[in-house]
Amino acid sequence: MTMSASQLSIKTFFSNRIIQSRTTTGVNAVIGLCALLLTSMANANDYKVEVLIFENIDASKATESHAYQAPQPMKSDSQAWLIEPSMLLEEASSLESSANYLLKHHYSWGIESLPYQQSANYTIVEAESQGYIKVYADRLLFTNIDLDYKGFKMKENRRLKLDEKHFIDHPKFGMLMQVSRLPETPADEQVDETNQ
Repeated sequence: MTMSASQLSIKTFFSNRIIQSRTTTGVNAVIGLCALLLTSMANANDYKVEVLIFENIDASKATESHAYQAPQPMKSDSQAWLIEPSMLLEEASSLESSANYLLKHHYSWGIESLPYQQSANYTIVEAESQGYIKVYADRLLFTNIDLDYKGFKMKENRRLKLDEKHFIDHPKFGMLMQVSRLPETPADEQVDETNQ
């Protein structure tokens, strides 16, 4: 997880204040510590998003009933960062052993808790799959999906519930998504792999 420039400068500022306050009054130390804790608590509101994309093997009758449009990027002022999958491992294993479905992709990423205009897009660029997934918090949690799989389109806007599994269906392929709160990661364990 990477911090924004403003979060980093606030954290640096208050870290320096705490060091300086050791030689001044204890009140300054308390104020600096409180501000540092508030900055850390903002990071604790980040989300982990995990997605499985799978193909319906018996989808010979799947057709598109509308004019095709390529996936379009959604407005974004932040970046997602990659995280090791952990929430949908059993479902991924079930899909891998299924005679009816073929697991194509298993993604997992972190995002800041931001409204639509600022929240990060997760960009998918694979041989058979291209598109965007956006999860955002405008008082409630939502996702916007614009995805192409082998020429078949999935375009969905949906309200999400935290920690629940959400199934998004299409005759040709499907998606399973789960979103949870991301525990705060210590600075020395943060990974700087981003998805734009």
